[in-house]
Amino acid sequence: MKTSFSKVLTALFALALTIGTVSMASAKGSEKTLETQKEDKPEQAKKPVVEKGKTPEKPKKKITVKTTAGKSIEKRIYTVDSSIKNIIKSINSYFDVNKEGTPEKDLTKQTASSKYNSYKGKLNAEINKLKAIDKQISADKKKNKNAAAEFDALAAKSAELKKLAASEIERVKTLAAEASSPKDDSAVPGETSPPAESSEPAEPAPAAE
Repeated sequence: MKTSFSKVLTALFALALTIGTVSMASAKGSEKTLETQKEDKPEQAKKPVVEKGKTPEKPKKKITVKTTAGKSIEKRIYTVDSSIKNIIKSINSYFDVNKEGTPEKDLTKQTASSKYNSYKGKLNAEINKLKAIDKQISADKKKNKNAAAEFDALAAKSAELKKLAASEIERVKTLAAEASSPKDDSAVPGETSPPAESSEPAEPAPAAE
């Protein structure tokens, strides 16, 4: 009886041990599954933070010019744009403008003034062309009310070019002034040369009485 009873206890103990092992393995497996799911879950895209009281900026839409009048004006604007860019290249080349934006060419005041007036005249001529284009834009916009957006875009491009030309007039004025100003390469600002040493021998000190 004792032998059979001990066998039964042994069998029950073995069964309980097996069930416990299986339960532990199952629990670990579920934990790993949860961890895997957390790792595999993609992070949500962060929304751009918008300050209170401010509306998010909308991307500017590129407007295609479709009307015949608009295309004619667009062609004129591109011509002016190309002319201004060529003038800028000429300014940089003539004054030998370096990476810092300063001229490396030395000019007399008369020559610098003459060049400034020449470039100023060319740029003002382009500005006047743009002013004439603005009048044409205004007239064509009234005739093509359904295409007002494309004429507004052309007016904005014209205003941008006028601003660029005006800024170049100021820049060439500065370049002409810098190129004609006297330069002293030997003197370093903020530094003074040490006093010259006397070549005469120093007088001996008087003997003590």
